[in-house]
Amino acid sequence: MINYFLSLIKWPLACFMVIIILPTIIALKELIFHYMNEYLAVWFVLPMIVMAGIWLFVPSLSGSFLAILEHEVTHMIFALLTGHKPVNLEVHQNKGGYFSFKGKGNWLIALSPYFFPTFAFFVMMAGLIYKIMAQPLPDIYWSVLGVMTGYHVASTLLEIHPKQTDFKIAGYLFTILFLPGINLIMYGLLLSYACLGWSGMPFFIQAVGENTAYFVQHLFYE
Repeated sequence: MINYFLSLIKWPLACFMVIIILPTIIALKELIFHYMNEYLAVWFVLPMIVMAGIWLFVPSLSGSFLAILEHEVTHMIFALLTGHKPVNLEVHQNKGGYFSFKGKGNWLIALSPYFFPTFAFFVMMAGLIYKIMAQPLPDIYWSVLGVMTGYHVASTLLEIHPKQTDFKIAGYLFTILFLPGINLIMYGLLLSYACLGWSGMPFFIQAVGENTAYFVQHLFYE
């Protein structure tokens, strides 16, 4: 049932992701202009840039056990979310990994590591638990989130290439249409969380929606 739904929305969603690229960029620009400050620049953005730079310019890191594990675990998370039973997960240093499951599979499982920031998501969940237990979040928390965000930026850039079998599974054209928009949304959500906390995420989505409505209105009716 879930696979059927995903196949049904696949191409409409791809078209939608293309349409929202510009509205999302505008929402990101507005978010940075109005809510970015020196504190976030030091504790979140700087660690993000440093981590992304290290990961991009030290090639051996992309083949590390932890990086491969994160990739395969992301596949597993979305397999579980779409009703597939995991069968096997293998991780080999500098050789890659493999995740198998029962069921037909779908494009969401295949593409999930290329847009979903798994480590950053875990940090956000840890922050939610911490805030329940103690207030406020320490400064170092935002640095850890920045590091995990920077890791996701770099690892995604390194993993995107024509030989990826995951892209073949999802379809190359769909992959090209889908990934830019969904990645902009994900980074917008991470940044809005860093700037405004959990309430910033629906605020960002609302801004994207309003910008998209404005963009579509002027595109088709003028």
